[in-house]
Amino acid sequence: MSQSGSQTPLQFSASQAFGDLGEPASILIFGASGDLTARKLLPALYTLWKTGYLPEKSQIIGVARREKTDESFGQEMFEAVQSGSRIGDVSEADWNEFAKRLHYRQVDLQEPEQMDQFRTSLEELERQTGLGGQRLVYMATAPHLFLPSVEALHNAGMIPDPHEPNWLRVVFEKPFGHDLPSAQELSNSLSRMLDETQIYRIDHYLGKETVQNILLFRFGNSIFEPLLNRNHVDHVQITVAESQGMERGRGGYYDQSGALRDVLQNHVLQLLCLIAMEPPSLFRADNIRDEKLKVLQALRPGGNNINDWAIAGQYTAAEVDGKVMKGYRQEDRIPEASRRESFVAMEAHVDNWRWEGVPFYLRTGKRLPLRVTEIAVKFKLPPLNLFTTVECDGDMCALVEAQPNTLIFRIQPHEGISLTCSTKRPGMQYQIHPVTMNFAYGETFEAGLPEAYERLLLDVMRGDTTLFTRSDELEAAWRFVNPVLEEWENRSDDPCFYPAGSWGPKESKQLLEKNGRSWRRPSGAKPG
Repeated sequence: MSQSGSQTPLQFSASQAFGDLGEPASILIFGASGDLTARKLLPALYTLWKTGYLPEKSQIIGVARREKTDESFGQEMFEAVQSGSRIGDVSEADWNEFAKRLHYRQVDLQEPEQMDQFRTSLEELERQTGLGGQRLVYMATAPHLFLPSVEALHNAGMIPDPHEPNWLRVVFEKPFGHDLPSAQELSNSLSRMLDETQIYRIDHYLGKETVQNILLFRFGNSIFEPLLNRNHVDHVQITVAESQGMERGRGGYYDQSGALRDVLQNHVLQLLCLIAMEPPSLFRADNIRDEKLKVLQALRPGGNNINDWAIAGQYTAAEVDGKVMKGYRQEDRIPEASRRESFVAMEAHVDNWRWEGVPFYLRTGKRLPLRVTEIAVKFKLPPLNLFTTVECDGDMCALVEAQPNTLIFRIQPHEGISLTCSTKRPGMQYQIHPVTMNFAYGETFEAGLPEAYERLLLDVMRGDTTLFTRSDELEAAWRFVNPVLEEWENRSDDPCFYPAGSWGPKESKQLLEKNGRSWRRPSGAKPG
């Protein structure tokens, strides 16, 4: 798209512009017997191979303590990919071809002798398949095994100098630490063995196509970016809602984490960064991450006391669509008197020139009415309200005024972008009628959206860190939420309760109502 004037267009790296595949590599999945490997990683790798994005000669090696053969591991993964791939049924011929690069090694990482044997076995496999020693290690393990796993690699001599051509890139799932001190300690411990360029802290939300499109929409369209500032925006709402509770035995993990650690500290704050950041000088990893870091460093609470700007909620038993839903404390593996939050609402501000005085309202929770993630930018009303409408229902009439324009980024489901406007209703009078201009991915593009893990795994092979979190960025996010964590960990009272299937506790609504605002009801949500 051509642009007039003296504006300098964003510049893209070659991999971003043309989508190179990166170098063939050994892809080592530590914790390969776990749920993440079967549910996300292998379906993503198979789809990359099927669509021509997995570099030729690349080999996939599952690593875990359980005893399995290549054949039994391959059969398990076939069943997982068959049910989890976005591109439909997997033919026997396709799978047999893909499975040629699929291997399994039984290794106890705490046994130095087994690690030495594993290194020898891996080097032999790389020699046979013509690989040059490039390795991607995916830590699909429990977080407490991150550091021991890297230590095992280090002790086995499997971590090369970061400047050597036979690179090593290590991917870490969240949570990366459980608070600021633990995140700093983990980063410091890893830095003794790994260079920052070898560390890829993954947030799968950043791999979603709709999240990546926020930057292109903002900085690739001249009509919107000038409006996203304190002069035109009244406030911003970010909602990450889940309708599920503690299915699949997640209660034990979740009660140690909660909504603040599990979602808000990472997913929600990353979305805030993308909607609030300044344009980078270049569309490259460090330039983008520098701008995101500035947003996190400029974050401040929406009040003096934590209870004034951060609300913790917990769902209680309720009937939803004729089905009785358990309360949080009745879920499996949850203590009877748990005070862990399953819901968080928060008011935050970004103290910079662009956003001064504009509140960002954040909320996330379990057992809400819908599974939906969206960003809603609410603009200010015109300074003079020239148009009103009188709506009558029988003998009752009410004055209807123009509603603020709202720009909505729908991250999931029904991915798209929409803009609400006021228009004149056809007729002989000036009557206001709200309309929505809508872009839906499913209607515009025939190809399905890539899964987040497909994009992120490919970016690791490319060596592109744009969608991964840097250590200073991670620590800035923890630094913002840490006072809230400390307050809630030491609380002696219960969180605010809300019935399952509702949009959270009444205190969440009051967070906005005290300033004359209200939460937006996401499309598809029932009134109330």
